[in-house]
Amino acid sequence: MDWMDVQAAQDGAAAGVSAEDLLAGLNEPQRSAVIHGEGPLLILAGPGSGKTRVMTHRIAWLVTQAGVRPEEILAITFTNKAAAEMRERVDRLLPNLTGAWISTFHSMCARILRRDIEHLAPFTRDFSIYDTSDRNQLIKKIIKDLGYDPKRFRPALVGGWISNEKNRVADQDQPLVIDDGSGMDDEVFSKVRDAYAQRMADQNALDFDDLLLKTLELFDRHPGVRDSYATRFRFVLVDEYQDTNRVQYLLTSHLASGHGNLAVCGDPDQSIYGWRGADIRNILDFEKDFGEPLVVRLEQNYRSTKTILGAASALIANNKQRKVKELWTEGEEGERLVILECGDENEEAREIAAQIRGVEGRGGSFGDCAGFYRMNFMQRALESALRLAGVPYQVVGGLEFYQRREIRDLVAYLRLLVNPKDDQAFLRVVNAPLRGVGQTTVGRLIQWSVDRRLCLRDALRSEEAIALVRGRAKKGLAEFAGVLEALDPMRDGPAGEALAAVLEGIGRERWIAEMDDGDTLVDRDSNVEELLAHAQEYDRLHPDGKLPGFLQDVALVSDTDVYDGTEDAVKLMTLHSAKGLEFPQVFIAGCEEELIPHGRALEEDPVNGIEEERRLFYVGLTRAMKRLFLTHAVTRFFFGDTRWARPSPFLEEIPAEFVEGLERDDPESVLGAYEPEDEGAAALAVGQLVEHEHFGRGRIESLSGSGVNARAEVRFDEHGSKQLLLSYAHLVAV
Repeated sequence: MDWMDVQAAQDGAAAGVSAEDLLAGLNEPQRSAVIHGEGPLLILAGPGSGKTRVMTHRIAWLVTQAGVRPEEILAITFTNKAAAEMRERVDRLLPNLTGAWISTFHSMCARILRRDIEHLAPFTRDFSIYDTSDRNQLIKKIIKDLGYDPKRFRPALVGGWISNEKNRVADQDQPLVIDDGSGMDDEVFSKVRDAYAQRMADQNALDFDDLLLKTLELFDRHPGVRDSYATRFRFVLVDEYQDTNRVQYLLTSHLASGHGNLAVCGDPDQSIYGWRGADIRNILDFEKDFGEPLVVRLEQNYRSTKTILGAASALIANNKQRKVKELWTEGEEGERLVILECGDENEEAREIAAQIRGVEGRGGSFGDCAGFYRMNFMQRALESALRLAGVPYQVVGGLEFYQRREIRDLVAYLRLLVNPKDDQAFLRVVNAPLRGVGQTTVGRLIQWSVDRRLCLRDALRSEEAIALVRGRAKKGLAEFAGVLEALDPMRDGPAGEALAAVLEGIGRERWIAEMDDGDTLVDRDSNVEELLAHAQEYDRLHPDGKLPGFLQDVALVSDTDVYDGTEDAVKLMTLHSAKGLEFPQVFIAGCEEELIPHGRALEEDPVNGIEEERRLFYVGLTRAMKRLFLTHAVTRFFFGDTRWARPSPFLEEIPAEFVEGLERDDPESVLGAYEPEDEGAAALAVGQLVEHEHFGRGRIESLSGSGVNARAEVRFDEHGSKQLLLSYAHLVAV
């Protein structure tokens, strides 16, 4: 027995985990992936196939059975939520495991740069991370400063072009296309792009692209730094590999360069982020790029019924860019898919609301249901119908917690505390709370600082700059300077203490009162309490992270990271946001041409576009566990016009054996034609007294619909009027 075997035995004994414990309950392909030793590993994981379990058990296996020290393991995924889940699962297997890096690509890069970015002067370790909103605000200011019109050259669009241009450094095969009708030529774009890069350097700030690109630059320009990480991390695991872009591919290659122990897990059939740079070739070409890996296919599905799985498999088989998998399940056959044709988006929304009410009528939970849509504008009709039906709902990816005004103000104070060069943070809070510092005063400070290549915090300290200010603003700047100076000692301390000091320094009650718009003060105060609690919890869990670590966590929060699946409410979200989630009952609205597949995707890249849109629809279908409803409208209002809509061609790719036919109600009849589908339902009539297992006794006021859509409006003695789907309600005639 060599030292590695001895170490493995000691670690396993200390953790109380045996090989049998780690492999218990795994199917044969899962076991093969978990116990794989050195060399490349490609895990092709179908939806619902237990890939997170495989990844976490592999980490535990490496530590307890293969003699790998935790600090030699790097596991990367794509969202903070997924990384947190992976850490929690590993902790359940190996309590108190420390040393392994389990994070997102962006968090990993931020962590590396906090240590080594000073190799890339002028940046320093206390850099700020700008989110998309910060980036667009800075670009808007640059466009104005250069004498251009931000209404003509939209900052968000220009920011997207700058992002694309940055990523072309790593992938010259992707040409930059500037074509929005605004007349922005290469010269204008170059001026804005170069000014943006200079301002970011001056403010010691990085945007999300920079986190990846600066790390790649660090590895390319300083091989010694690269080698230190490639040597440390003997085993690299990457989840959701189908979503990696060119930069992430190169970073992964660097990190695995010292040993070749790279394990990637993903599914080409679920690659849905080509529009933001994801390159499906990374996973399709893995065998060519990394040389004869062990290939493991996870094909057993633990989520969906056989019917849903069959429909989804038949759909995705139409794609050419894929690696074939034969998905199967030991689960039940399940009910067939329901395709509903509706008159317009409002009728569609009412149908979905009625079907969800039917779930409740059967004793189910609103939290079991999710509504997906391709574009955000479709959310409005669904929200309206659910409100009218009294159905609670939660929008995933709406106005996020960290985008709220009061939260952005507090985070800006903390950012300015850590990085005094952060002019975007300075501009946000110089007059929050109100100090009489107007745009004229701010403009003079900006001009002074630009002329001297200094930051606004330096201007605040300069007698020369302050001499340019008159009246109340001068007193306001002095007050602001006093607040910042009092906070300076907190910059390297715990996040909770720093935030509490900010709230005391700015006068919490006064500051919140100034944001009063009639009915939000209680909510804003509650949000502040939540942020404070979050900071204190961060300090407890990460005592070494301090305020800079907390700000890094906050900056890298994404839409789905704040998703709360415990609330008993219908979840509404885009198909892209649904990735990684699952629900017993799924409703996909807008299954029409121009929506799914999206018209723009087909215009820009007809061949690859249709395949990615089909993959997106496939992701939507495979979120469903028990029941799946697909709706489309005959007409739909969007982009300012009511248009005739044709059913999505993807619907025709689902074999009829998996679809339940549904006759629509007679549009000329107020109540519709009621056609009972079983003997029990046939006994029901308007005026009939009935008994419901949850709502008690009531009287039928109307009957309509047919088949799965047959419904009754019943007025109950104790619960009032309810719309119930007869296939769920199980009404008993009294």
